[in-house]
Amino acid sequence: MGDSEKLVANAVGVILEKVLMEFGVSNHTKIAQILGDHNMTFSDCYRKPNVLNLALKQVFDGEYLHPVQKIKTELMGLEEDHKIESFIELISKS
Repeated sequence: MGDSEKLVANAVGVILEKVLMEFGVSNHTKIAQILGDHNMTFSDCYRKPNVLNLALKQVFDGEYLHPVQKIKTELMGLEEDHKIESFIELISKS
C-alpha cells in the first residue's frame, strides 16, 4: 500500500470512529471488538470493507444503513478516484 493510500485508510479510520461515536460509545466499542476479532483496526476497514459491513449488520441489525449514510456523507470529501465510492458500495451491501 502506497503512502497516499495509507493516508486515505487512516483518514477513513478516523471518520469511521467519529461517526460510530455519534451513534453511541457502546456501538463504537462493539464494532471495535468485532474488528479486533478479525485482527483489524478501523483503518484496516478501507482495505477490508466486507468485515465492516458484517460488523455494522451485527451491531445495527436492520438499521445499519443509517450509519452507512453518515459515513458516506463524511467520506465524500476524501474522493480518491473511485475507491471511496467502491468502499461505500461494499459497506452498504445487504
